[in-house]
Amino acid sequence: MKNKLLYFIICSLGLAYFTSCKKSNYLTDGGLSEAKSPLTTYEYLKQHKYHLFDTLIMVIDHYNMKDEVNGAATFFAPTNYSINNYIRLKRDSVRRINENNTYTLTNMYNDIKADSLRIYLSKSRIELTTAPLQPTLVANAANTQTAFQRILQPKPGESWSSSPIYYLYYIKVRGGLDPPNSTVQPNDPNIDLKAQCQTTGIEPSSGGMLHVLSNTHTFIRF
Repeated sequence: MKNKLLYFIICSLGLAYFTSCKKSNYLTDGGLSEAKSPLTTYEYLKQHKYHLFDTLIMVIDHYNMKDEVNGAATFFAPTNYSINNYIRLKRDSVRRINENNTYTLTNMYNDIKADSLRIYLSKSRIELTTAPLQPTLVANAANTQTAFQRILQPKPGESWSSSPIYYLYYIKVRGGLDPPNSTVQPNDPNIDLKAQCQTTGIEPSSGGMLHVLSNTHTFIRF
């Protein structure tokens, strides 16, 4: 009986170890196993298996920006959620005027221009591992002020790794880049707005870098 119990314990520990090792493969940037993709940036977004960029592809197609997206040195891609966040905000705004009002993707096309999407097309190749720890200006295809930064994340109490964890942030600069370590008021209209990347380091076959912004990001507004 003892031998059977010991055998059961050993098998259980072995299965637990195997399972934990298998899970660890999915702990990097949402499970991206290969940084290099045989697809172009546009193809990668269009063929995403979870259809995370279907609305973004519609916006790209509407403004005929496929070649611009493929040719960007870095593309910070907003997801469907990000664009829907913007549409929902606008819908809530017009319904405060009249509860029967609505706001759709077609309305958004009437309100914004292609430069709204060009904000996300950086003219420089940006990578997480080489990104500066302080906000640094970077030119974009819309010729507006944007910046990027790598930020060290607080380590949780029960961390599975002793390695430091950094996230890449894309920044919409308003009224000049905020000084490092400066204290700003939350309602300051000139405060810079940061969007965190949930996945980084995708290298499409068309060249450049592709980073995916967090689903909580709001298109254009950050």
